[in-house]
Amino acid sequence: MKVLIYAQHLSGVGHRVRALELARALAERHEVALVDGGRHVPHRECADQIRWVEIPGLMRTKKGLVSTDGSGSLAGARKNRQQKLVEEVRQTVPDVLLIEHYPFSKWELASEIEATLDAAREMNPRVRVLCSLRDISPQTRHEGVHGEEYTARVLEALGDRFDGVLLHSDPAFTRLDEHFAGAERIPVAVHYTGFVSEKPRSRGSRHRPLEAPYAVSSVGGGSGSVDLALDCVEAWRRNLTAGRTGGRVLVTFAGLFWSKAEIRRVEEAIADGPFLLESFRDDFLDWLAGADFSISRAGYNTCTNLLETRRPAILAPHPRMSDQAYRATRLAELGLATTIPTDGVRVQTLAQAMVDASERTPTHHRIDLDGARNTRVYLESTERNTN
Repeated sequence: MKVLIYAQHLSGVGHRVRALELARALAERHEVALVDGGRHVPHRECADQIRWVEIPGLMRTKKGLVSTDGSGSLAGARKNRQQKLVEEVRQTVPDVLLIEHYPFSKWELASEIEATLDAAREMNPRVRVLCSLRDISPQTRHEGVHGEEYTARVLEALGDRFDGVLLHSDPAFTRLDEHFAGAERIPVAVHYTGFVSEKPRSRGSRHRPLEAPYAVSSVGGGSGSVDLALDCVEAWRRNLTAGRTGGRVLVTFAGLFWSKAEIRRVEEAIADGPFLLESFRDDFLDWLAGADFSISRAGYNTCTNLLETRRPAILAPHPRMSDQAYRATRLAELGLATTIPTDGVRVQTLAQAMVDASERTPTHHRIDLDGARNTRVYLESTERNTN
């Protein structure tokens, strides 16, 4: 099959990371092209079969969408993006189009997405168009309509332009009807793939990146969240004074889009102590696999990393992210994480949570983490059924 994956990361990096894992699995047997239209994200080497489709980058700011390079008009970047996407599908004539998250969100990009789908249908009337959706997808603050109007627009777009929904979750963890009011009225097939989870290159303490025991503090790929990192440092210092760190080092991973001023604040906070500051890096999962425990936000990729490595976890979900509070609460209900409040983290609460996490053993669960492979198998099986 020839597969084109459209995934646009506007704020953090979650959609991009998940799409790349899907591309890796599909490229083992098929021709895969992956659209790249956001800020640069470090990643491991990809299979040679993955072809990158470069289009002008966009990102979301408080003022709305802007070009990532800061030059030219937004209208010009949008026009150029749409032209490149349409040219791509006319030249390659894909058999499958995976569209990340739209029409459940990303409405700002509807014109380029719909133009791409129209061109694909024109070139190949049998092309299969599938919405690639994460586990928790409530309406976000960016859609501009509410209630039944939002639901109706999502259902209409699915019926008019899509052949199915790939839900990258385990139904034993959460189901679509818990987050989308129109789930029972979706006019196309919904298939649960399991979570799309990156696989570590090594496991366990034998492959620790540090000789000393350590814990990991991370804030994900988005901007901001430096306050959580600083709270972790202060909580660690309190435990150090009380002799409750067990000789561990606290490894803090910076946010990918932290400013220089934010990095300096953390550098100053960790001076003269058992701390290490690392940049956002493509081998984070291997660091996590060797850690005694983790403190983090509750984004999709971070949580699948935790489930994959089975590390004891403290989750402080980001209050402005529509999916994180539910995911953190669900993991806590399953005994797979400890959750602390989203509306400001009390350092003493965090310090005690660190002590408790250091005494826990690796977690055990049966959550399906093979969503990338399962997606490939599903597409292959449905291709045979349509031929």
